[in-house]
Amino acid sequence: MSDIRTITCGVPQGTNLGPLLFLLCINDLPNCLVTTSATMFADDTSLSCNRLSSADIESKLNHDLEIIHTWLTANKLTLNCKKAEYMIIGSRQKLNSIAQIRQTYQSQASK
Repeated sequence: MSDIRTITCGVPQGTNLGPLLFLLCINDLPNCLVTTSATMFADDTSLSCNRLSSADIESKLNHDLEIIHTWLTANKLTLNCKKAEYMIIGSRQKLNSIAQIRQTYQSQASK
């Protein structure tokens, strides 16, 4: 049996109440997004954005990621950056043009 501790934030791990309270807490996250849409399942969230240029997509996602960071901080939550990933989905032509733009940018940045 563990020692008695005062909890100032959150709930003890392993309780049935924890997942329910988490879902209630995170449920309003999509309401703060401006340029992307969120799909949520349990503790996983994905942001979607469709635009014509990769620079526009990057700008829109970064804008909403800044909003999410503020929201997480206000709700005393953190983002595990080691688990965060991004994926660009598009036609072969569109993906090739994005790859060419990225290569050009990287070669200019290395000079």
